[in-house]
Amino acid sequence: MKTEKISVNLSPLELGQIDLLVDRGFYDSRSDFMRAAARKTLENYTADIQQFLEPEHLKDAGENETLLQVVGIAVLTKNQMENYLAKGVKVHIRVTGLLTIPSSVTAADIRQTVLSCKIHGKLVADKEVKAALEAIEADGN
Repeated sequence: MKTEKISVNLSPLELGQIDLLVDRGFYDSRSDFMRAAARKTLENYTADIQQFLEPEHLKDAGENETLLQVVGIAVLTKNQMENYLAKGVKVHIRVTGLLTIPSSVTAADIRQTVLSCKIHGKLVADKEVKAALEAIEADGN
């Protein structure tokens, strides 16, 4: 799985304790410790994450609305957008992970089909498409 780099500021005491655990063989490296700490913390928030994935206000969505919900990696293609448009379906997007939108999908496609959008992770798309999604997200839909 492809990973992303993050930067974390720690106190000398915290860093020293991590280094001690690495030196004693509990972890292979500082990065290994940080990944383990992140996994453990995420396990503690499983219910909260699940609540995000199943938002109450989307459970009663109309018949002309659909939820595109992905945990992992998703690609939103021009063909999918055209199918939504042809069926008169509006989309609520919820992604935890990576959403890629190819350059064939335009900002107009997004504005015509997407009702709400929330991406926790990374969005890879053209600048105009990103701006359209950000505007939809900012509207609080």
